[in-house]
Amino acid sequence: MIPPGAKTRIDAAEAYFHWRPHPTQRLWLLNEGRVKVASCGRRWGKTESQAIDAATFAMLRPRSRQMIVSPTYDQSRLIFDSVERVLLSSPQTRRMVKVTRSPYPRILFRGSLIMARTADEDGRNLRGHSADRVMVDEAAYVKDRVIEEVIGPMLADRDGQLIMISTPFGKNHFYRAFLQGQEGGKRCASFRFPSWENPHISREYVERQREALSARQFSVEYEAEFLDDQNSVFPWSDIQAAIGPLPAQLSEGESWRTAGVDWARYADYTAAVVVEAGAAPNTVVAIDRFNNMNWQTQIERVADFLQRHCVNVALTDQTSIGDPLLERLRDTLWQDRGANVDVQGMTFTNTGKREMIDNLVVRLAHRDLTIPNDERLLREMQYYEYELTDSGNVRMNAKSGYTDDLVVALGLAVMAARSAPLAGARFLSSGRSRTGGRW
Repeated sequence: MIPPGAKTRIDAAEAYFHWRPHPTQRLWLLNEGRVKVASCGRRWGKTESQAIDAATFAMLRPRSRQMIVSPTYDQSRLIFDSVERVLLSSPQTRRMVKVTRSPYPRILFRGSLIMARTADEDGRNLRGHSADRVMVDEAAYVKDRVIEEVIGPMLADRDGQLIMISTPFGKNHFYRAFLQGQEGGKRCASFRFPSWENPHISREYVERQREALSARQFSVEYEAEFLDDQNSVFPWSDIQAAIGPLPAQLSEGESWRTAGVDWARYADYTAAVVVEAGAAPNTVVAIDRFNNMNWQTQIERVADFLQRHCVNVALTDQTSIGDPLLERLRDTLWQDRGANVDVQGMTFTNTGKREMIDNLVVRLAHRDLTIPNDERLLREMQYYEYELTDSGNVRMNAKSGYTDDLVVALGLAVMAARSAPLAGARFLSSGRSRTGGRW
């Protein structure tokens, strides 16, 4: 039986805001389980439907308290701003809306309160509040203990409703709640809404995304699927499919090769990887990894490695100590040895590093890269994981106890390979650049 409150709120949305849900939005809104979980593909319409739900709940439940929670402030504002637009869009509701933006976003409407907060700092900003509803957007990216130790108690006094909507990420609290909802109990209900269940989204757009992304990325982002190796950046099946033999040694000028160099001193390893970039698929040519050397010895070893494998472009980690090492490597190759290697640098930011690793993920998924059966590289790739930071952001690095130097060097080499000339071309050493560009 449909609870009357849910049906009434959908009718109010049409009457006041001229909004009608598409079929799976309607299915979601009609359910009034005390815990509701939706695993959603991108562009399904979760922000829109939850904004309407919050606005009509405030209309029909006077003096209610609702909290919008997300991993970051910007994410929380997405639904909050949508609620504000909805309530201000109707002449019948506009005059009863009062919006406050400091210190936290708040909407007062007919005695009801809607607030937006973040779940960062282990939910410190949420403690001490109570609510009739907490709506957690991108819930899979909120830490387990925030849901269990902070948000759960917020709802206890009022026997409130917990709503969690997200793209899937890992086998965490969101996944466990999803499984509980699939068991068919009355208290918890869960749904999976792939992107194409929104009839207003272009199927051509979805298919373009299928072609552009790896199978794993598409399964998570658009099919809303929970995957067994979801915390692993590189699916083991893609790693295995990429393994192949090292190519034969070539002479200078016969191919176009790029290299990546990740510097380290004592605790980690300096790693260098060379990729044959002038043909498809790109192929790892050589790997070197070492530690416990002074900087000058490292410079000489890397320079030898780049020359021996006829590298055209080398992209090095320029972060922190990597900046002076980049200059010294250039001087060693260009002035001391007269080598025509274009040495460039990349300063790692969260965005830049993620772009580099995502590029590597896609190349592997599309079978555009061949790697050697090197135990060191394979182990690093197997244990390179997504990690949720305290601020709710996603970071990619080695699992605790493992290194990622070869993964980073490979990512740099493949990043540099994106600017390689067309496959099948042959290059003269005199045509190589010494521009020393920066990424």
